[in-house]
Amino acid sequence: MVRYLSDKLKLYIIRRRSTFSGEIMRKNSIKNRIYNYGRDKYYFNIREIRKHLNQHNIEYTDENVKKTLYRMHMDQLIFDAGKGWYSSIKEKYDLNKRPVEKYVNAIAKDLPFLEFSCWSTEQLKSFFHHLPSQFILFIFSDREFLSALKDHLETIEFDVFLNPSKAEVEKYVHFRGPSVILRPSITSREPKEGHFARIEKIIVDLYMESKKINLLDDEEYRRIVKNILHNFRIDLADMLEYAERRGIKSKIANFVRDCQIK
Repeated sequence: MVRYLSDKLKLYIIRRRSTFSGEIMRKNSIKNRIYNYGRDKYYFNIREIRKHLNQHNIEYTDENVKKTLYRMHMDQLIFDAGKGWYSSIKEKYDLNKRPVEKYVNAIAKDLPFLEFSCWSTEQLKSFFHHLPSQFILFIFSDREFLSALKDHLETIEFDVFLNPSKAEVEKYVHFRGPSVILRPSITSREPKEGHFARIEKIIVDLYMESKKINLLDDEEYRRIVKNILHNFRIDLADMLEYAERRGIKSKIANFVRDCQIK
């Protein structure tokens, strides 16, 4: 029996112990904690990261957390989802603009100085469980120009409804053919690209229209939003900011919270 270890064996044991200690350190590193936390969620924000680290008694500084998130983003371990928000989803949502392109181009040509944004329920048709019998085009512009816009659209054979209330929709509005609903813009800082509404705006507007004109029931709305958030990455910060301007941030935030965990 060998009573004394050789120098080579001693060195091997020391190195293995060092490696094991390093593995323990890495498992408890801020980067590893953030990675393990984020991989189980579709979306998460920096406030949730701080709360998670505090709950596990992990020492950190705000600067360290921000630098770690930045490096993880550069290494594509996590992905940008707006100011202070991150996602485990790589693929960004690419909104289909074809259903509204011809309308946007026609309005922009005839009324080149008009500020407006546009979206259609047809752009979301792949997410509907029950496909609507008629798709509806929504156009948002300054309130003072809506009447003139209505007159112009009626000359090209649209059924145009000027900012209808829920009671008016129930009594007088019937969506039989190409239908347009005109709404006043809430803010000039709405999520859009040129005259095309982005998905962040559409999700918020869709909730409002579901209440205003019974466009969808709550279950269908949740299903649509869940399918989008679980399969594609969007800018949650922009969406929540727009929802706040529309006075429904808490409701949209609740939908996001329900959809966060995988």
